[in-house]
Amino acid sequence: MDLSVLYNVPHEIPWKVYIPLYFYFTGLSAGSFILSSLSTVFGIKKYKPLALPAAIISFVLLLVAPVCLILDLQQPLRFWHTLVPSFFNPKSVLSYGSWLLTLYPIANMLYIWFIFVKDDRMMKVLGTITVPLAIFVHAYTGFAFAVIRARTWWHSALMPGYFLTSAVLSGVALLLIVAFVMDKFSEKKLSEEVFSDLYNMMIAIILVDLFWLMSFWFTLLLSNADGFASIITALHEPLYVWGEIVMGMLVPLFLLIFPRTRRSRAWVSLSAILVVVGVFIMRYSLVFIGFAVPLS
Repeated sequence: MDLSVLYNVPHEIPWKVYIPLYFYFTGLSAGSFILSSLSTVFGIKKYKPLALPAAIISFVLLLVAPVCLILDLQQPLRFWHTLVPSFFNPKSVLSYGSWLLTLYPIANMLYIWFIFVKDDRMMKVLGTITVPLAIFVHAYTGFAFAVIRARTWWHSALMPGYFLTSAVLSGVALLLIVAFVMDKFSEKKLSEEVFSDLYNMMIAIILVDLFWLMSFWFTLLLSNADGFASIITALHEPLYVWGEIVMGMLVPLFLLIFPRTRRSRAWVSLSAILVVVGVFIMRYSLVFIGFAVPLS
């Protein structure tokens, strides 16, 4: 008879809240930039008023994200070692991430400059270069978790996709809040079609995230004793169940689908705020549930 023994030796969790904050800020940045590129790169002109604010939000958040990583280091002044070519490890996801975090803000800053000077050709060139960087700079964090075989809760090929879609979701939600503020105080109003599109984007991405979530559950439940233990551990975490799933996905989905709440900007704003908070809870619970699951 097969027998699995699970154990967990009490130990200090090496990561602090700076790590989920880093994942969160890079996700918001990537999601915001992808929305900025809808008009400049993909030619959807109705999103043009959002191109500059989305790019600026993306750049500012990306300046904050590496600071969280540096603060988490026990030797913060050595962060530059990751950027020395002789220390580059081609087998390390984090080595690639360090260079992506350097190239992405540079390209983003140039992109913002060409939006300011209204150079459409260079705007499109820089946007085309920066979109893959925005995608990779957040997707690599999913890969960083996926390759850690010792932690069942993280070791899944679904991680990069889940990280990327939730990043875009948080970017759409944040930009929707900014769009409401712009529309209220700016003389030039945004079209209702833009707002409707943003609502529909949020609905679609929440459904995709729920699909990732269910796939994640089923693959773990049917894998081995470690996978089953990780699901049981997660379902006993109120922050995961009520914060990430209920508050961060199910409630916003209802508010965006139900006609009466969808027609109210107050309710839609609440749904966007819940999504922004829920995605952070997703990053937080993902990190610390991974450490809470017993090792086998």
